[in-house]
Amino acid sequence: MNDIIVSKLKKHLTVRYDGGHVLLPADLQKDVDDYWEELLRSGRSYTRGEVFTVTKMTETADMIEVIVSRTDFAHNLFCRDVRSPEGYGIRIIHTAALVETSDGKVIFGKMGKHTANAGRYQLCGGGIDDHDIRDGVFDLDHNTKKELREELGIDADDTQRVLSFAPVYFKEGGPREKMSVIYRVMLGETAAGYMKRYETFAEGLRKSGEEPEFGEIVAFDRNSEELLSFLAREDLHFDEYMRPLFEFIASEGTLK
Repeated sequence: MNDIIVSKLKKHLTVRYDGGHVLLPADLQKDVDDYWEELLRSGRSYTRGEVFTVTKMTETADMIEVIVSRTDFAHNLFCRDVRSPEGYGIRIIHTAALVETSDGKVIFGKMGKHTANAGRYQLCGGGIDDHDIRDGVFDLDHNTKKELREELGIDADDTQRVLSFAPVYFKEGGPREKMSVIYRVMLGETAAGYMKRYETFAEGLRKSGEEPEFGEIVAFDRNSEELLSFLAREDLHFDEYMRPLFEFIASEGTLK
């Protein structure tokens, strides 16, 4: 298992699509298809959309270039839940948004029961997709803004509400070598003010027949002891980058 490494993102990051599609051996493809059908028979209402997997990463003194190829959600779930076949595993790169309020709280959530990661606490964010591609390069700002709108009801282009928006941290390593590009989003409102607006947003989704991605939203003081104690609880499930991220931020002295 590779160690998880979180660092400040000081280099220009480019995520580029190679234009190709992962081709699985016939026997492995059958296993993936069989597992997907098993999930659907169990009542899961998943959509077999595209997933992009990292095939190469190049780093120089001033830039990081990540190359990805296309596969699908069934392949991703098979590698996550069943096994990660040598040479055909999934290496995801995704965005996440560290949302902070004017009174020193961080906002994150617990994924809803209807989602593929039900019960997991994580920052707002998600995988890159076709809608983010601009001339073969993924627009990570576009991806992150989309997730903020869909999951937290935040318009990152609303400068009256969002004071700053930028990629700040980069996570590598872990059991599946996932990469996380973590944005810092500073709100000009208190946690209580945000929660009130979020409830209005969530209620609007429910009235339109949708369920919010998050089944629960939490706001924690940035005090490192309180937050890290919560993340260390063994009876709760967190995305793998959460604790290392906040440990790194605490080590910078920015969690006070």
